[in-house]
Amino acid sequence: MTEKPPRPGRPRDPAKDLAVLVAARRLLGEVGYRQTTISAIARSAGVNAPAIYRRWPTRESLLEEAVHGPGRHVLPEPTADLHADLVTWTTIFLARAASPAARAGVPGLLSDAATDVDRARLFALQDPIRKAFAERLDAAADAGEIPGPAPTELLFEILSGATTVRGLIHGDADADAFVADLAASLYVLTRHGSEISDVKNGGQQ
Repeated sequence: MTEKPPRPGRPRDPAKDLAVLVAARRLLGEVGYRQTTISAIARSAGVNAPAIYRRWPTRESLLEEAVHGPGRHVLPEPTADLHADLVTWTTIFLARAASPAARAGVPGLLSDAATDVDRARLFALQDPIRKAFAERLDAAADAGEIPGPAPTELLFEILSGATTVRGLIHGDADADAFVADLAASLYVLTRHGSEISDVKNGGQQ
């Protein structure tokens, strides 16, 4: 007898994936990190737990995507105005960090990220966002919007770290003022990228 080829697995259903992520975000905001279990998410999303585990191998990986994945906040389209684009980036980052899901989920996820593998997985979720941000700053340098290359990694960490701390602690209180201040600060730093490099290397030559 000839061996039969394996039957293909059931294709993923994007609508169910979205329902699971939406349910996870909602439950994080309503009942908190510890109570947002796979069984609770399955009930809320109207799917069964095995279907969730076929897509996300662990509860933590599901909650990581629910909190840190693209969600409803799409990456901003670049314009010809770098300062305006930085305002948009800052607004999006703060809105995500101040969401009920993030305020409940981020401290728990960081606490449960006990190994280097866990932390690398969290870091990798930001790779597409980090890349798009770096490309925008590189384009600004190429177009002459800023005098030279900007320290893109440093600026991304400032953007991500400042909005995360602000969102987790203060939510969206005084959001407009914070966004204006941080975006202006980032813009100034983009215009002085070469000076930052000089200071880091021991002073101007």
